[in-house]
Amino acid sequence: MGYTHYWRFKRAITEIPNGVENFKVVSDLFKEGLKKLRGVKLGNGIGKDKPIITDDTICFNGYGEDNYETFHVAANMDFEDLKFNFCKTAQHKYDPAVCLALLLLKYVYENDVEIKSDGDIKGGEEGWKRAKNIFKKLVGEDADVMLGYKIAL
Repeated sequence: MGYTHYWRFKRAITEIPNGVENFKVVSDLFKEGLKKLRGVKLGNGIGKDKPIITDDTICFNGYGEDNYETFHVAANMDFEDLKFNFCKTAQHKYDPAVCLALLLLKYVYENDVEIKSDGDIKGGEEGWKRAKNIFKKLVGEDADVMLGYKIAL
């Protein structure tokens, strides 16, 4: 199954004003969000041990047999490595974690990052629904409004 999420930065995080410092915001929110993401166990890039979530790096995969492809983004990545990225999850259990990470990147970096998915972000595949619910609890905003799918009233 080829269910995939995509993201691309329009410039290096190091070139975005406060970009490196703001990555810590993404990491901190992601850590907090993982506590609310019940039933999802993450491993490092190869699906073992623990995910790598630091002030400047987010790197994880599903844990054990639930691993598929690694999600990895870091504040100090070269632009060549940021201008097109993807993570194929095949809707494994860790899919909502990938969706949440992408929503948080979009929230913090706004127009400097684009996110897309084989899934229906707006309509809500299960991973996106779960991620958007947690996103709202974390930042108090509706992800669909942030993404421009609906107007805030």
